[in-house]
Amino acid sequence: MNGSITQFIDFVGSLPFSKKISIAFTLILVITGFAFMFFWANQENYQVLFNNLSPQDGGAIVTKLKEKNIPYRVEANGTIVMVPAEKVYELRLSLAGDGLPNGGNVGFEIFDKADFRTTKFVQELNYRRALQGELARTINLFKKVKASAVFLAIPKESLFIEDKKPVSASIQLDLESRLPTGKVAAIVHLVANAVEGLEPDHVTVVDTKGRVIFKGETGDGTSSLLSNGQLDYKRNIENEIKENVQTMLEGIVGPGKAIVRVSAEIDFNRIILNEEEYDPLATAVRSKRNFEETMRTAQREAETSQTLLNRRTGVVPSSTGAQRTKTKKDIATNYEINKITREIIKPAGTVKRLSVAAVIDGTYKLEKLKDGTTKKDYIPRTEAELKKFEDIVRRAMGYNEDREDQVSVSSIPFSGSIPVDMKDAVKSKNFDPIMLMAKYRKIIVNLFLIILAFFLIVRPLLKSVKGIAKEAVFERKELPPGTKGYVEISESEGMSQKERVLEISTSNPEKTGEVIKGWIGE
Repeated sequence: MNGSITQFIDFVGSLPFSKKISIAFTLILVITGFAFMFFWANQENYQVLFNNLSPQDGGAIVTKLKEKNIPYRVEANGTIVMVPAEKVYELRLSLAGDGLPNGGNVGFEIFDKADFRTTKFVQELNYRRALQGELARTINLFKKVKASAVFLAIPKESLFIEDKKPVSASIQLDLESRLPTGKVAAIVHLVANAVEGLEPDHVTVVDTKGRVIFKGETGDGTSSLLSNGQLDYKRNIENEIKENVQTMLEGIVGPGKAIVRVSAEIDFNRIILNEEEYDPLATAVRSKRNFEETMRTAQREAETSQTLLNRRTGVVPSSTGAQRTKTKKDIATNYEINKITREIIKPAGTVKRLSVAAVIDGTYKLEKLKDGTTKKDYIPRTEAELKKFEDIVRRAMGYNEDREDQVSVSSIPFSGSIPVDMKDAVKSKNFDPIMLMAKYRKIIVNLFLIILAFFLIVRPLLKSVKGIAKEAVFERKELPPGTKGYVEISESEGMSQKERVLEISTSNPEKTGEVIKGWIGE
């Protein structure tokens, strides 16, 4: 081993200065390239710990990472914190135990450190802040919600009912995309049930673009959520009918050869009818009363002036007169008239009218022309076929003549369709080379750099060393007998190096054998 190193050092020392420079430069390039590949392949893989962080949360998380001596990176203007991949989940659990991130909001941890000097007003204010912060943190857990803010307006309690004001709330959402109506309703009811005395009708939801997503009931009793619900209900009915009709048609004419569109007119009015119907012919005695009264009276003589005088003197004449009887009868019969009371409630969301339009592709005939090319001729559907398709559509959509439903079925050539031999190409869309390269990018880059270093550095270096070695063989001088080495073959006058080598090998075959053995050993 030491002998080989000594021979290599002697060989390098015998090279010209220009050759030494080129070999040194090549070695530096090789070492630098491999060092870069080794550093890049073994560098730390950082992954996102938290994103969309507020400045308060970002500062608190960075402080915790510094205390634990964990390397980190801050990107996207401080909204993203990245840590080594193997520590992501452990750090998330650890920071969650410390209450981070908290969305930049103060929660009920504000009461962890009680201060008995705090006034009642400050305690109520802190409770409102904590409740708003906890609600905002909960809302932030919804998908498509990047950030949120909750504002509660809780009036002071009053002893008089007429002076009592309702609790109201306002919610601001920073959304990645539009929220479905169901999720908006979930957020509204979440806040309404978390705050005492708050009704969903007094909750308003807006986004950061200034759009009102939800507003409680107005004076006329309508709400924006009901409008969104009506729109979703209408779309669901149209999509269901469209799917039923289109799948049936495509099962007959083939996939992609039928287009169906449905328009539904929905009556969202909720009607309550109260009817009372009377039948005068159908009667029944409800109650009957029979009352009879008899009165008897005595008829006196007419009083004269003499009679009055006798009464004054104390002489009272006996009264004489006949009695009279008076009878009074009262008979009352109450009849009950037949009465029918009905309360008819017509629910909201009834279908008033349906309009269905279906377009069906025709058939095609391949015609071979004289020049060898093929022409595709379109053949439209016949009237009898369109009539059958129309009957199928009527049955699939639930046609009702009383609603004046409309159905239209036409046969029009489509602009193009997917050929049969392209089905495999469509299925291969699931293969994403970009994702594959992103997944194995390190292995691919390492292989590429190794191949590049071999062809651009190692291979030219080997060729150069071989060429230099061949030249050095002919430039070495003849060594003393018994030593390993080569003889220097100098050019004689009128003889080339090749002729000189042939001459030496003929005149001294033993030395020639030693030279060849030396070459083989190297």
